Amino acid sequence: HMSDQAAELRGLVRRVQGQGESASRKTGRKSQPDAARIVAVTSGKGGVGKTNFVVNLAVALADAGMRVTILDADLGLANVDVLLGLTVRHNLHHVINGTLSLADIILSGPRGIEVIPGASGLRDIADMKESARHRLIESLSDAVRDRDLLLIDTAAGVSRNVLDFVLAAQEVILLTVPEPTAMTDAYAMIKLISRSNPDAAVRVVVNLAPSRQEAESVVEQLNLLSGRFLSFTVEPLGYVPHDQSVVKAVRRRQPFVLAYPYSPASTAVASIAGDLRGLPMPKGYEPGVALFIRRLLRAPASDYLL
Repeated sequence: HMSDQAAELRGLVRRVQGQGESASRKTGRKSQPDAARIVAVTSGKGGVGKTNFVVNLAVALADAGMRVTILDADLGLANVDVLLGLTVRHNLHHVINGTLSLADIILSGPRGIEVIPGASGLRDIADMKESARHRLIESLSDAVRDRDLLLIDTAAGVSRNVLDFVLAAQEVILLTVPEPTAMTDAYAMIKLISRSNPDAAVRVVVNLAPSRQEAESVVEQLNLLSGRFLSFTVEPLGYVPHDQSVVKAVRRRQPFVLAYPYSPASTAVASIAGDLRGLPMPKGYEPGVALFIRRLLRAPASDYLL
């Protein structure tokens, strides 16, 4: 099949280029192709437990043998570090303005997870100077050179900055809760993605679900709406039940999958991690941070907030 061969060729070219690049880099990273999967985690509104979900999913994926990096792009409350008991002194802003290297700001979390504190460094990607963009691309490409997955914790809501990340990713996890307002906001997010990034795979996780039935009915309702009005389908990726150990773990500044590995929430997240790992790439999609950043910088039409 022609297109398969073309894809193989492109892959080969990329691998060769990638090896050339990294051999000339003095970072000491292994020469690996740029092959990380990029998954953005988003929610239509705040307060649905998104950052906590991201952190625990990352740990569960790492337990399943994946090398995971979290990019903390939640510009308001960069709190991935708090949930992992880490201290952030610097963020991507220092890399982009050239004062520090990425190695200086990356944090190491449990199970070999790496965290890139994004914060203010990511605020105005569209308006960055060429040199700053270049540093961002270089450093992010380096950061994920030997990783399997870049998990992006986006801010909640539909502001321009949040959407840039969601619309540039080919795989999106949409976290919602079984409440009418949260579902309205989740639908608004699906609408934006279906317009600006129709090839994306959008996978819904229902958090704080009282039961499997309720979680399933949330996804059914979202699909009913998006199928009818947007000709777009979302896929269920699982649900996380209400669980007191989640609250207890947050107080201990520990991911609940580590603090209470046998709790209902931990079991659920481990199962979601297993499913995500086994899912194929969306069709027509190639992994790698380079493509993701190219899409990130191709500023979408200004009318996508309508």
